[in-house]
Amino acid sequence: MDAIVAAAIELGPDAPMAEIAARAGVGTASLHRYFPTVASIFAEVSRQMYRTVLGQIRVILADDAADLRVVVRRLCRVAFDGPNVSIAFRQKLNLDLPLSWSKGIAEAVYQQLLDEFTAWLARHLAAPPDDLGARVFVAFAYFRGSVLMSLLYPALAPSDGVLIDHLAESVVQLLTRPAGGDAAIAVG
Repeated sequence: MDAIVAAAIELGPDAPMAEIAARAGVGTASLHRYFPTVASIFAEVSRQMYRTVLGQIRVILADDAADLRVVVRRLCRVAFDGPNVSIAFRQKLNLDLPLSWSKGIAEAVYQQLLDEFTAWLARHLAAPPDDLGARVFVAFAYFRGSVLMSLLYPALAPSDGVLIDHLAESVVQLLTRPAGGDAAIAVG
Protein backbone atom coordinates (compact mmCIF):
# COMPACT_ATOMS: atom_id res chain seq x y z
CA MET A 1 0.00 0.00 0.00
CA ASP A 2 2.86 2.39 0.78
CA ALA A 3 4.32 1.89 -2.71
CA ILE A 4 0.93 2.60 -4.28
CA VAL A 5 0.47 5.79 -2.27
CA ALA A 6 4.01 6.96 -3.07
CA ALA A 7 3.56 6.25 -6.79
CA ALA A 8 0.25 8.14 -6.85
CA ILE A 9 1.82 11.16 -5.18
CA GLU A 10 4.76 11.12 -7.56
CA LEU A 11 2.59 10.77 -10.67
CA GLY A 12 -0.19 13.10 -9.60
CA PRO A 13 -3.97 12.99 -9.49
CA ASP A 14 -4.37 12.75 -13.26
CA ALA A 15 -2.29 9.57 -13.62
CA PRO A 16 -4.13 6.50 -14.90
CA MET A 17 -4.49 3.63 -12.44
CA ALA A 18 -2.41 1.37 -14.71
CA GLU A 19 0.49 3.83 -14.58
CA ILE A 20 0.25 4.05 -10.78
CA ALA A 21 0.24 0.25 -10.54
CA ALA A 22 3.27 -0.03 -12.82
CA ARG A 23 5.23 2.61 -10.87
CA ALA A 24 4.33 0.89 -7.58
CA GLY A 25 5.37 -2.50 -8.92
CA VAL A 26 1.98 -4.12 -8.40
CA GLY A 27 -0.59 -5.55 -10.74
CA THR A 28 -3.61 -3.50 -11.72
CA ALA A 29 -5.95 -6.06 -10.11
CA SER A 30 -4.03 -5.77 -6.83
CA LEU A 31 -4.20 -2.00 -7.00
CA HIS A 32 -7.97 -2.07 -7.54
CA ARG A 33 -8.42 -4.49 -4.64
CA TYR A 34 -7.01 -1.87 -2.23
CA PHE A 35 -7.94 1.32 -4.08
CA PRO A 36 -10.76 1.28 -6.64
CA THR A 37 -10.03 4.86 -7.79
CA VAL A 38 -7.25 7.46 -7.73
CA ALA A 39 -9.48 9.45 -5.36
CA SER A 40 -9.44 6.55 -2.90
CA ILE A 41 -5.63 6.55 -2.95
CA PHE A 42 -5.43 10.25 -2.15
CA ALA A 43 -8.17 9.91 0.46
CA GLU A 44 -5.90 7.39 2.21
CA VAL A 45 -2.93 9.74 1.92
CA SER A 46 -5.01 12.51 3.48
CA ARG A 47 -6.27 10.21 6.22
CA GLN A 48 -2.70 9.23 7.17
CA MET A 49 -1.49 12.82 7.14
CA TYR A 50 -4.41 14.14 9.20
CA ARG A 51 -3.92 11.37 11.77
CA THR A 52 -0.26 12.31 12.05
CA VAL A 53 -1.01 16.02 12.51
CA LEU A 54 -3.72 15.27 15.07
CA GLY A 55 -1.22 13.15 17.02
CA GLN A 56 1.40 15.94 16.88
CA ILE A 57 -1.13 18.48 18.17
CA ARG A 58 -2.31 16.19 20.95
CA VAL A 59 1.27 15.90 22.17
CA ILE A 60 1.51 19.72 22.28
CA LEU A 61 -1.80 20.07 24.13
CA ALA A 62 -0.84 17.35 26.62
CA ASP A 63 1.80 19.70 28.07
CA ASP A 64 -0.34 21.34 30.74
CA ALA A 65 2.61 23.33 32.03
CA ALA A 66 3.18 25.10 28.71
CA ASP A 67 2.43 28.80 28.38
CA LEU A 68 -0.12 29.90 25.76
CA ARG A 69 2.54 31.58 23.62
CA VAL A 70 4.67 28.42 23.64
CA VAL A 71 1.70 26.25 22.70
CA VAL A 72 0.65 28.57 19.88
CA ARG A 73 4.21 28.70 18.48
CA ARG A 74 4.37 24.89 18.57
CA LEU A 75 1.01 24.67 16.79
CA CYS A 76 2.31 27.12 14.18
CA ARG A 77 5.38 24.95 13.65
CA VAL A 78 3.18 21.88 13.10
CA ALA A 79 1.06 23.87 10.64
CA PHE A 80 4.10 24.86 8.60
CA ASP A 81 6.04 21.62 8.88
CA GLY A 82 3.09 19.38 8.27
CA PRO A 83 3.20 15.68 8.98
CA ASN A 84 6.89 15.27 8.17
CA VAL A 85 6.51 15.33 4.40
CA SER A 86 8.21 17.41 1.76
CA ILE A 87 6.98 20.79 0.60
CA ALA A 88 6.43 19.39 -2.92
CA PHE A 89 4.23 16.65 -1.48
CA ARG A 90 2.23 19.16 0.59
CA GLN A 91 1.84 21.46 -2.41
CA LYS A 92 0.43 18.62 -4.46
CA LEU A 93 -2.03 17.57 -1.76
CA ASN A 94 -3.11 21.11 -0.93
CA LEU A 95 -3.14 22.66 -4.37
CA ASP A 96 -3.53 19.99 -7.05
CA LEU A 97 -6.14 17.64 -5.65
CA PRO A 98 -9.87 18.21 -5.63
CA LEU A 99 -11.14 19.15 -2.18
CA SER A 100 -13.86 16.52 -2.46
CA TRP A 101 -11.21 13.77 -2.17
CA SER A 102 -10.38 14.67 1.42
CA LYS A 103 -13.15 17.00 2.61
CA GLY A 104 -14.88 14.49 4.90
CA ILE A 105 -11.63 13.36 6.46
CA ALA A 106 -10.41 16.92 6.93
CA GLU A 107 -13.68 18.07 8.46
CA ALA A 108 -13.67 15.28 11.05
CA VAL A 109 -10.07 15.98 12.05
CA TYR A 110 -10.57 19.76 12.05
CA GLN A 111 -13.55 19.30 14.39
CA GLN A 112 -11.38 17.27 16.75
CA LEU A 113 -8.60 19.87 16.58
CA LEU A 114 -10.98 22.75 17.23
CA ASP A 115 -12.65 20.94 20.13
CA GLU A 116 -9.38 19.89 21.75
CA PHE A 117 -7.73 23.29 21.44
CA THR A 118 -10.87 25.02 22.72
CA ALA A 119 -10.93 22.67 25.73
CA TRP A 120 -7.22 23.30 26.38
CA LEU A 121 -7.78 27.06 26.27
CA ALA A 122 -10.84 26.84 28.54
CA ARG A 123 -8.61 25.15 31.14
CA HIS A 124 -5.64 27.51 30.72
CA LEU A 125 -7.04 31.00 30.16
CA ALA A 126 -7.77 32.93 33.35
CA ALA A 127 -11.03 34.25 31.91
CA PRO A 128 -11.98 32.43 28.70
CA PRO A 129 -14.09 34.68 26.48
CA ASP A 130 -17.70 33.70 25.83
CA ASP A 131 -16.93 33.41 22.12
CA LEU A 132 -13.88 31.15 22.61
CA GLY A 133 -15.07 28.58 20.04
CA ALA A 134 -15.45 31.27 17.37
CA ARG A 135 -12.00 32.66 18.18
CA VAL A 136 -10.44 29.20 17.90
CA PHE A 137 -12.08 28.74 14.50
CA VAL A 138 -10.65 32.08 13.32
CA ALA A 139 -7.23 31.18 14.74
CA PHE A 140 -7.34 27.90 12.83
CA ALA A 141 -8.28 29.84 9.68
CA TYR A 142 -5.20 32.06 10.27
CA PHE A 143 -3.02 28.93 10.43
CA ARG A 144 -4.58 27.29 7.39
CA GLY A 145 -4.60 30.46 5.30
CA SER A 146 -0.99 31.27 6.11
CA VAL A 147 0.13 27.77 5.18
CA LEU A 148 -1.84 27.81 1.92
CA MET A 149 -0.48 31.22 0.94
CA SER A 150 3.08 30.08 1.58
CA LEU A 151 2.46 26.93 -0.50
CA LEU A 152 0.75 28.86 -3.31
CA TYR A 153 3.30 31.67 -3.47
CA PRO A 154 6.58 30.42 -2.00
CA ALA A 155 8.61 33.07 -3.82
CA LEU A 156 6.54 35.84 -2.23
CA ALA A 157 6.33 34.39 1.27
CA PRO A 158 8.69 35.40 4.05
CA SER A 159 10.56 32.60 5.78
CA ASP A 160 8.59 30.17 7.92
CA GLY A 161 10.24 31.69 10.99
CA VAL A 162 8.94 35.16 10.15
CA LEU A 163 5.49 33.78 9.32
CA ILE A 164 5.39 31.87 12.59
CA ASP A 165 6.46 34.93 14.61
CA HIS A 166 3.67 37.07 13.16
CA LEU A 167 1.07 34.33 13.09
CA ALA A 168 1.70 33.28 16.70
CA GLU A 169 1.43 36.85 17.96
CA SER A 170 -1.78 37.43 15.99
CA VAL A 171 -3.35 34.23 17.30
CA VAL A 172 -2.41 34.99 20.92
CA GLN A 173 -3.93 38.46 20.57
CA LEU A 174 -7.08 37.02 19.03
CA LEU A 175 -7.49 34.47 21.81
CA THR A 176 -6.80 36.83 24.70
CA ARG A 177 -8.17 40.26 23.76
CA PRO A 178 -11.17 41.49 25.77
CA ALA A 179 -14.65 40.97 24.36
CA GLY A 180 -15.39 43.56 21.70
CA GLY A 181 -11.66 44.06 21.08
CA ASP A 182 -10.08 47.38 20.31
CA ALA A 183 -11.65 50.03 18.13
CA ALA A 184 -11.19 49.49 14.42
CA ILE A 185 -8.30 51.29 12.74
CA ALA A 186 -9.46 53.97 10.36
CA VAL A 187 -8.44 53.43 6.76
CA GLY A 188 -8.14 56.12 4.12
